[in-house]
Amino acid sequence: MNLPNVDNVATGAKIEQLMKEKKVSMYKLQMSLGLQSATNIYAWLRGKHLPSVDYLVKLATIFGCSVDEIIVTGGQDE
Repeated sequence: MNLPNVDNVATGAKIEQLMKEKKVSMYKLQMSLGLQSATNIYAWLRGKHLPSVDYLVKLATIFGCSVDEIIVTGGQDE
């Protein structure tokens, strides 16, 4: 079965794009998500790791989109 893989770097770029489009600053996003620092957000934007499902749902709400619009898939497992 061919299953898609999540592209961490492209997903981070998508989050950054949505932040710009919706005019959501790093600080505003940090506060909205209840994070003490922006370290996790920077890691998402660089593609080091992905937001948890809870944060993906919150991001989708903040950006006014679906979770599917945030996650970018790439190649497939064979």
